[in-house]
Amino acid sequence: NKKTSNSKKVEASSSPTPNTKSEKQTTPLQPQTLPPLKKNAKVLDKIIYAIRSLKSNHPKGSSRAALFKYLKVELDYDNPSAFKLALKKGVSNGTLLQDGQSFRVAADPIVHNQESEEEALQINILKHASDDGTKEAASEGDNVTVSYIGKLDNGTVFDRASTFSFQLNGGEVIKGWDRGILGMKEGEKRSLIVPPKLGYGKRGCKPDIPPDATLHFVVTLKKIS
Repeated sequence: NKKTSNSKKVEASSSPTPNTKSEKQTTPLQPQTLPPLKKNAKVLDKIIYAIRSLKSNHPKGSSRAALFKYLKVELDYDNPSAFKLALKKGVSNGTLLQDGQSFRVAADPIVHNQESEEEALQINILKHASDDGTKEAASEGDNVTVSYIGKLDNGTVFDRASTFSFQLNGGEVIKGWDRGILGMKEGEKRSLIVPPKLGYGKRGCKPDIPPDATLHFVVTLKKIS
């Protein structure tokens, strides 16, 4: 059964067929177009360079092991302790986002590709959380509280709420939300452009959401519990 709430537009899609196609992250800058690293580049700069060069096809980013291997092989850098400290610093100051043992550059947009750009979830960070390094990122199973506004392609507002709570990846909201809010911190604000397959699909959600609608959300994470 779907969760009953005063905000039905973000309830889970009733599509009987789950989307099992592979996901890819948006293609970052190609290695040849990346600005060359300075000889005295800081470790964090090297990590950012590695993340963008590796172009991980996982939405969480590049794994810790893959990043260190890249630094060691491609950049001739081999200092595990400094590498670990740089990752911690990057996460605490908002330069990097961590999901488990994977990292991505916070300023780089995310695109979960299904088959084409028309089927891709797009995420952009509009405001970073005020974070001293102690805030946790939202993860699967967390109960989160958000405020949001949802619009159609033509700008029509179909839903909004100042407070809405749900369990992340608990099947209570559309897939675009489960994926788009994953990794957010309290106070962070994101825009989500949700394709039909991760929203309400061919059925839509009468009377406000037509079939095959792309949904535009601006979401602020207020609380993780």
